[in-house]
Amino acid sequence: MNINTDSKRRQVPDDYLVAGIDPHKKTHTMVLMTRGEKVLTSLKFDNSKSGFEHAVKRVDDQISKSGNKGVIFAMEAGGHYWRNLAYFLNKRGMWVCLVNPFTAKRLREGKDINRAKSDMRDARVMAELVISNGIPQTNLPQGTYAELRAVYNAYQRLIKERSRLKSRMKSLLDQLFPEFCQVFDNVCSKTAMQVLGCCLAPVDIARMQEAQFIACIRKGFTGRALKMQSLQKLYLLGKASIGAEEGARGIALELRLMTQQLLLLSEQIEQTKNILQDLLLSIPESRCILSIQGVGHIAAAGILAETGPLQAYRNAGQLIKLAGTNPTSWESAGKRHSITHMSKKGRPKLRSCLWIAAIGLLRSNPDFKEWSRIRRERELHMHPLKPRETVGAAANRLLRIIYALVKNGSMYCLPQVNEVLV
Repeated sequence: MNINTDSKRRQVPDDYLVAGIDPHKKTHTMVLMTRGEKVLTSLKFDNSKSGFEHAVKRVDDQISKSGNKGVIFAMEAGGHYWRNLAYFLNKRGMWVCLVNPFTAKRLREGKDINRAKSDMRDARVMAELVISNGIPQTNLPQGTYAELRAVYNAYQRLIKERSRLKSRMKSLLDQLFPEFCQVFDNVCSKTAMQVLGCCLAPVDIARMQEAQFIACIRKGFTGRALKMQSLQKLYLLGKASIGAEEGARGIALELRLMTQQLLLLSEQIEQTKNILQDLLLSIPESRCILSIQGVGHIAAAGILAETGPLQAYRNAGQLIKLAGTNPTSWESAGKRHSITHMSKKGRPKLRSCLWIAAIGLLRSNPDFKEWSRIRRERELHMHPLKPRETVGAAANRLLRIIYALVKNGSMYCLPQVNEVLV
């Protein structure tokens, strides 16, 4: 028997009830069951304080009637509708655990071959999962960690929005001024943004003298200096551009509006980054993580935002499993897959943050460089790692180092050349 699953199952006390909850925007559904999977009561309650209190009162009444000592609330962690209820119950000192929606879906389909689905059925599946598989570890972010996660999520959304805008701008430039990207590789550079903000189409540039064009671009420029050679090259390309004239001024107007949005987004990203760094530095263990050469403030903030306090984990293996970077084997009929993939069953944001951080470490950290070289160049019978496998292994090594540093309260030091790298 799986030791972890068995220990999780033993965590559910015999004298406790289990309440499965299916959260929604307006109305939540709850099914209260015993350890023997006998349904005591089921109800729907509003997503409001009065609704929450009504549900807690019903549960307390059932506990008194049945003579049990307490209750475990299990709810599906899909979307964001579970958050308010989970924190409400947590503040009341009640036992709350979150269930993976994918796991709940597979159990529901396995038990109901006709794939019937209803709110009551979903709530019952939540309770059945806890009774049969045990309590999944749930750590709700509190205090600074909750703020850090919220700000980091906002930062990630702003970064994605900026990338979306840049892609849209390049798409419009391919129609209006295909030669623009030959001059400016980065459409977010100050000179490029100034040109796009002037709302000039190639047909307008062709009617100007070079001095008029540069004077038009220079007007209102607040940067340090314009790239004159780039502007001169852009002027020559604009006079011979293959961009279509039909609808050119409308596309140029849209580019100017998107440039304004991009400037605003850049300011918001800088503000969010500053808040993120302030929150990160207020957490004691951040100093241990930042001592690792090659790990920046954003990477450290992303790791702590997703993991929460590292003291809550028993070992580094739990962090690796949380990230979903643990290697998993595939075997059938005595045959094994030649490639060992990541499980990818953890938190994708944490995995993405670790992947980017590992690439930076393999480039700039001498310790990780030598460590990866040994694993890439070892003998064939020792299974040398491929480039992508090296990045995944480096991400797991980073988590082990972070856990060890935080647990011991020490700072990272580069090993000596003659030390054996592990």
